[in-house]
Amino acid sequence: MSEDELKLVKAAGVISAKARDAGAKLIKPGARVIDVCETVEKIIIESGARPAFPCNLSINNEAAHYSPVIGDEKIIPDGAIVKLDVGAHIEGYITDTAITVFLDEKLERLATASRDALTAAISNFRPGVSLADIGKIIERVIKMNGFKPIRNLGGHLIRRFELHAGVFVPNIYERTSGRIASGSTYAIEPFATDGGGEVIEGKETTIYALRNPNSRGLTEFEKRIVDEIQRRFKTLPFSERWLSDLGTKEEIRQALKSLSRKGVLHGYPILVEVKGGLVSQAEHTVYVDSQGATILT
Repeated sequence: MSEDELKLVKAAGVISAKARDAGAKLIKPGARVIDVCETVEKIIIESGARPAFPCNLSINNEAAHYSPVIGDEKIIPDGAIVKLDVGAHIEGYITDTAITVFLDEKLERLATASRDALTAAISNFRPGVSLADIGKIIERVIKMNGFKPIRNLGGHLIRRFELHAGVFVPNIYERTSGRIASGSTYAIEPFATDGGGEVIEGKETTIYALRNPNSRGLTEFEKRIVDEIQRRFKTLPFSERWLSDLGTKEEIRQALKSLSRKGVLHGYPILVEVKGGLVSQAEHTVYVDSQGATILT
């Protein structure tokens, strides 16, 4: 990155952290998920950035990808463990961060497991270090806390307008030739669970991203939706809520489902723990240089 680019990603990191911390304070029994997420997204915009993806608020056995839909009435239940996952970008320079809020003291150890694993991973995150070794560290710390890492979730390299830029940061030890590269930005995100240690796709999809803007075979309304997605979000993930000015809830929802079937959009189904276990998450974005990893969020 150039100095100017690094300034932008650092500024995005400050805004992501501000929005995350403000959102965490709103997570209470009876709070509406949509109110928390829309407040978080508003903070990002008013601070001079844009959401890099829809605010995620995943509860209990939901690990990731729950974002409220238009008119969402879902509320946070008593005694829940809640993951708030937030991202901001400035001119496509993205940062991504998450926190776990527990509403029952019995869940503190689970939240601590992912947070401790994140701290350990960052302290060892240096140029040339094997990503397999980072996975080993995360796995060991979570198991030492008495839980399982979620093996099919992990962190990721971030590039401009690319939230997931092709390099996976594992949460378990697995053979990989990948090594940490200097001058790069990574999201590190350990997930811990008291369940089976794996996630599967749920039935609902609340987040989408543009995959192929081919307009052949599309209705006029679908073409309009695709044009607006390209203009507003480029390739970054988005929510149906962010298109609510284009039609009714039913029109937008059906268009997104149709565009997904036609291969124009990629849907991100809600990810749930395979055995219904509770899940915690902790995440920071870091910038790596010859001195090691600098936390941006």
